[in-house]
Amino acid sequence: MITRYLYRGVNADLYARTGGRLEPKAIGREFKRPVYFGEDVYFGGGSTFGESADNAALMHQENSSRYPSSGVSTTPHIEKARGYATHNNQAGYIYKIDSARLQAAGITAYLVKEVAVHPAVPDDEEVILVARDYGALPAEVVVEVVRA
Repeated sequence: MITRYLYRGVNADLYARTGGRLEPKAIGREFKRPVYFGEDVYFGGGSTFGESADNAALMHQENSSRYPSSGVSTTPHIEKARGYATHNNQAGYIYKIDSARLQAAGITAYLVKEVAVHPAVPDDEEVILVARDYGALPAEVVVEVVRA
């Protein structure tokens, strides 16, 4: 179950680079990832053989720089988002996202704790959001953006 509000913290550089939009690292790429024998994954961790959205969620939450996807990481905890926004004593921004608007906006939510046997950062309670077109999240789901 997803809480009413989700949060995303970004530093000021990322905010400026995206024009304030919530963009994934791999724009336009379907939210699926193949996993085959010999890859750097542990099959007991929740991965499934072949291509799936669950594999994409697992790899995204493990290391979204190494495994970029069309997902955008969020958390139900504003303080966790603040930590990401102000990492290394930087200024940043926190987006407040209304989860009640996700379905109407064509966004699919993946709860990491429902996919990963051992989430990479369990305290984040990460929820990965994916837009229907695998691009930026529609602005109508964001109810507030505050400077952190």
